[in-house]
Amino acid sequence: MSTQEKLRTFIVDELQPAATAAELTNDYPLLTSGVIDSIGIYQIVGFVESEFGVEISDEELVEDNFGTIADLASLIDSKRQAAAER
Repeated sequence: MSTQEKLRTFIVDELQPAATAAELTNDYPLLTSGVIDSIGIYQIVGFVESEFGVEISDEELVEDNFGTIADLASLIDSKRQAAAER
Protein backbone atom coordinates (compact mmCIF):
# COMPACT_ATOMS: atom_id res chain seq x y z
CA MET A 1 0.00 0.00 0.00
CA SER A 2 1.43 3.39 -0.98
CA THR A 3 1.90 6.31 1.39
CA GLN A 4 -1.06 8.06 -0.20
CA GLU A 5 -3.28 5.00 0.15
CA LYS A 6 -2.37 4.57 3.83
CA LEU A 7 -3.14 8.23 4.51
CA ARG A 8 -6.43 8.05 2.64
CA THR A 9 -7.49 4.92 4.54
CA PHE A 10 -6.63 6.53 7.89
CA ILE A 11 -8.54 9.71 7.07
CA VAL A 12 -11.64 7.82 5.95
CA ASP A 13 -11.55 5.30 8.81
CA GLU A 14 -10.60 7.64 11.67
CA LEU A 15 -11.34 11.25 10.77
CA GLN A 16 -14.04 11.45 8.12
CA PRO A 17 -16.18 8.33 8.04
CA ALA A 18 -18.79 10.11 5.89
CA ALA A 19 -16.25 10.44 3.07
CA THR A 20 -15.26 7.65 0.75
CA ALA A 21 -11.76 6.86 -0.42
CA ALA A 22 -12.84 7.63 -3.98
CA GLU A 23 -13.87 11.16 -2.97
CA LEU A 24 -10.54 11.88 -1.32
CA THR A 25 -8.33 12.16 -4.36
CA ASN A 26 -4.65 12.97 -3.92
CA ASP A 27 -5.29 16.65 -4.63
CA TYR A 28 -8.57 17.06 -2.71
CA PRO A 29 -8.25 20.07 -0.35
CA LEU A 30 -8.31 18.53 3.12
CA LEU A 31 -8.15 21.70 5.22
CA THR A 32 -10.23 24.15 3.21
CA SER A 33 -12.98 21.58 2.66
CA GLY A 34 -13.18 20.73 6.36
CA VAL A 35 -12.14 17.09 5.98
CA ILE A 36 -9.54 17.65 8.69
CA ASP A 37 -9.39 20.34 11.35
CA SER A 38 -6.74 21.31 13.88
CA ILE A 39 -7.44 18.27 16.04
CA GLY A 40 -7.38 16.09 12.95
CA ILE A 41 -3.93 17.41 12.09
CA TYR A 42 -2.60 16.17 15.42
CA GLN A 43 -4.29 12.80 14.90
CA ILE A 44 -2.62 12.55 11.49
CA VAL A 45 0.73 13.50 13.02
CA GLY A 46 0.39 10.69 15.56
CA PHE A 47 -0.52 8.24 12.82
CA VAL A 48 2.32 9.37 10.55
CA GLU A 49 4.91 9.17 13.31
CA SER A 50 3.86 5.67 14.36
CA GLU A 51 3.09 4.25 10.89
CA PHE A 52 6.01 5.71 8.95
CA GLY A 53 8.61 6.24 11.68
CA VAL A 54 9.19 9.92 10.94
CA GLU A 55 8.90 12.91 13.23
CA ILE A 56 6.86 15.93 12.22
CA SER A 57 8.17 19.14 13.79
CA ASP A 58 5.98 22.05 14.87
CA GLU A 59 7.44 24.12 12.03
CA GLU A 60 6.12 21.56 9.54
CA LEU A 61 2.51 21.92 10.73
CA VAL A 62 1.58 24.25 7.89
CA GLU A 63 -1.02 24.14 5.13
CA ASP A 64 1.63 23.48 2.50
CA ASN A 65 2.29 20.11 4.15
CA PHE A 66 -1.28 19.22 5.17
CA GLY A 67 -3.36 20.73 2.38
CA THR A 68 -3.83 17.51 0.40
CA ILE A 69 -3.00 13.83 0.63
CA ALA A 70 -0.31 14.42 -2.01
CA ASP A 71 1.25 17.17 0.16
CA LEU A 72 1.31 14.89 3.18
CA ALA A 73 2.73 11.97 1.23
CA SER A 74 5.45 14.21 -0.21
CA LEU A 75 6.45 15.36 3.28
CA ILE A 76 6.53 11.79 4.60
CA ASP A 77 8.41 10.37 1.63
CA SER A 78 11.03 13.14 1.73
CA LYS A 79 11.58 12.59 5.47
CA ARG A 80 11.87 8.83 4.98
CA GLN A 81 14.34 9.30 2.14
CA ALA A 82 16.43 11.73 4.20
CA ALA A 83 16.49 9.25 7.10
CA ALA A 84 17.54 6.41 4.77
CA GLU A 85 20.46 8.47 3.43
CA ARG A 86 21.94 9.00 6.88
